[in-house]
Amino acid sequence: MLNPVKNLMRDNDLEGSVSVISDEITITGTVTSSGNLIINGNVDGEINCESLEIGPSGVVTGTVKAGQCLLAGKLEGKLSARTVNIASTGDLNGRLSYGKLEIETGANIELKLRKTKQLSDTSVENSEGNEEQ
Repeated sequence: MLNPVKNLMRDNDLEGSVSVISDEITITGTVTSSGNLIINGNVDGEINCESLEIGPSGVVTGTVKAGQCLLAGKLEGKLSARTVNIASTGDLNGRLSYGKLEIETGANIELKLRKTKQLSDTSVENSEGNEEQ
């Protein structure tokens, strides 16, 4: 199983609390975190956070707005983040707005891409009105 705290600690830029949605949890609705969020379970709805990690067993269906996103699991829907890293186990299907993007070999992606200068330069809250409709 993914060790959430160990994985977040490797990035010295991330500070603050860590919230984990473990693999036996399913959430339907809106999840908001001012800190770091790790999803190993299932979320169907909207996620707003500064830092998001979707672990290999994590599945998200809906809309995600984050400062940073590491995708090692599955996301189906809309992702908007300043920095997006898609691991080789990542599966992204939908629409992506990003400032910086890294995709490892082996990742499964089927989406519409949109690089936005606003996400490169500003916070997630300030970029909400600049998304593609």
